[in-house]
Amino acid sequence: MKYHFIGDQGVSMRGLKKYLKVLGNTVTGSDIKTGGHKAENITSNIDFVVKTSIEKNFPGYVEVEAALKNKNIKVLKRSELLGRIVNGKKAIAVAGAHGKTTVTTMAGLLLQEAKFDPTVFVGGKVREFDDDVVRIGQSDWFVLEACEYDRSFLDIKPKIAIITNIEEEHLDTYPKGLDQIREAFTQFLDNVPDDGLIIACYDDQNVREVIEKTKSKAKVIFYGFNASKYNKLDFALKVPGKHNILNALSILALADFLKIERNVFKESIKDFLGARNRFEKIGEYNGADLIDDYGHHPTEIKLTIEALAEKYPDQKKIVVFWPHQNRRTNHLFDQFVKSFDLADEVIIKPIFFIEGRDEKSDLTSLDLAREINKRGVKSSFYDSNEEIVDYLKDKLNKDTVLLTIGALPTSEISKTLIKMQNG
Repeated sequence: MKYHFIGDQGVSMRGLKKYLKVLGNTVTGSDIKTGGHKAENITSNIDFVVKTSIEKNFPGYVEVEAALKNKNIKVLKRSELLGRIVNGKKAIAVAGAHGKTTVTTMAGLLLQEAKFDPTVFVGGKVREFDDDVVRIGQSDWFVLEACEYDRSFLDIKPKIAIITNIEEEHLDTYPKGLDQIREAFTQFLDNVPDDGLIIACYDDQNVREVIEKTKSKAKVIFYGFNASKYNKLDFALKVPGKHNILNALSILALADFLKIERNVFKESIKDFLGARNRFEKIGEYNGADLIDDYGHHPTEIKLTIEALAEKYPDQKKIVVFWPHQNRRTNHLFDQFVKSFDLADEVIIKPIFFIEGRDEKSDLTSLDLAREINKRGVKSSFYDSNEEIVDYLKDKLNKDTVLLTIGALPTSEISKTLIKMQNG
């Protein structure tokens, strides 16, 4: 078969491309980062064109239109292709507003350590998978992220589903908020067969509600600090934060269900440092550690700063935040303001606007900085990375720690500082 990927430099697309190539398929692709999109990329010998959730106003849609004109070419969403690969197999799908990449990686590492030889599709580079976004195994076991954006996870019918949490997120897909989101998660769990398994975080009320509403008769195992079982670890993780303990508890539940010994579970994750861009240490500048994280939702920011305070209790915590989407910033504005309470200083960049998916907003990053200041946390607005670097170069030392968080690549600020230091 010949596949063509539109937007093939995206994380999830790269993993699928590599997997299909290993299976012996011919795979081509195009991306705005590598020459752009044009109708001529769609040749008559292509069997499948794979796209993300792009609309007509996206540059890549010209290739979708070209494919639709050829009745011999099938156009698939990325999630549809993923469903074709994993449905009917021993698939473990991880869903939730936050923590999907970490839990997916932990589950993959568990099955790898237990010699299950899984294929793992991850939403970020993983050190243990040779810094790749996919680990290709030879068995029928698959571990993957199931994202609720554009209801993509409804294309997945897993044998085992792990639900980490449910919050207001992807409000361009769910304009009516939590009611729509809970409904979609319920439909996702309906896809789990009656002889399957649902592992769910008991601490999250929204998760408990969808568990009550699902039509699936699958076995349910709860984990969480308030759960009757799977509520604590007997060893320390390398990755800080209570949220990572929760992530690991879901894997403990999975290990027991799969009859994997506890020592194998512990060995699989005890030294796990997290996927790239998840509380990743980029380096040091003038004695200060430089940490980067992909978190772009208020809950993710709050938990990441809590983890920062846990790991660096004596350092001044400086946070650079790049807000992602006007829509998210506008609808969750008050939550964003409160999410920085444990920081000592916050620097905010202009909101990253996504053409075709975003909305206009009267609220700005400057408004966010002003409101954070009112809560007693020093906050300022800078228009560019250059201005931020210039400000930080004399502020960072061994008594400080820098966290860059939000839209990628905020880590460029830290990388620029390191380059300056190294000459």
